[in-house]
Amino acid sequence: MKQWIGSAALCINDEKKVLFVKNRDVQKWSLPSGGLEEGETPEQCCLREVFEETGYRISVNRLLHIKRAIISTYQVETHYFLATCDERVANAIIDSDIDEVKWWSIHEIEHLVHAFPEDLELIKRWSV
Repeated sequence: MKQWIGSAALCINDEKKVLFVKNRDVQKWSLPSGGLEEGETPEQCCLREVFEETGYRISVNRLLHIKRAIISTYQVETHYFLATCDERVANAIIDSDIDEVKWWSIHEIEHLVHAFPEDLELIKRWSV
């Protein structure tokens, strides 16, 4: 079985809103996330993926959870980090597969169509 390892960031701002991205292909919302590149640690992957998908430079605060699942023919391992958005780079080029980047309140996220609905409990637990 093939293995996929990646990272996701739970970024919460001062207004207690959570940073989400909408994928162009599936039109569903998720935390900024993606797969490890060769030689990267999960933390480095998290920093890179958030920047590529949102234009935000972040600080990784701590590991929250490691989700393990089997999806199709892949053994998937996703490292979830609590992160702080330090700055948004005005001229950052966002990945072409990202349709929208938006901050949502904890009440609003319950009404979104999620790419990974199983993440909602983790998000709610750490967003209060």
